[in-house]
Amino acid sequence: MKALTKTFATVCGVIALAGQAHAAQPEKDIRFVGDTQFSGFCKAIVQDDVRILRSAVARNVGRIGTSQREVIRLVTAENGLTCNGTSLIDFSVERHASDVHDFLVARS
Repeated sequence: MKALTKTFATVCGVIALAGQAHAAQPEKDIRFVGDTQFSGFCKAIVQDDVRILRSAVARNVGRIGTSQREVIRLVTAENGLTCNGTSLIDFSVERHASDVHDFLVARS
């Protein structure tokens, strides 16, 4: 479990690239560094898309936790997954991703 926690603590950072954001292609304005295996969680927040988040959760059942609820609980834990050095819930607040934030808070 400690190895899993260490993996989550340094999983992925999100760095906004310089330049103006283009509404048609938001994913081109973001670069994932670190362990990109879990970048779907950060991408869901950046795009405020619960569908992408649900997909990332489903893909990690068995790898992170035994159920989708457990995956969400572990990635939102205090020492869980981080995006840009902050927890998923805090990152969703920073990015004004209200749909994803509401989903994470309701299920964590």
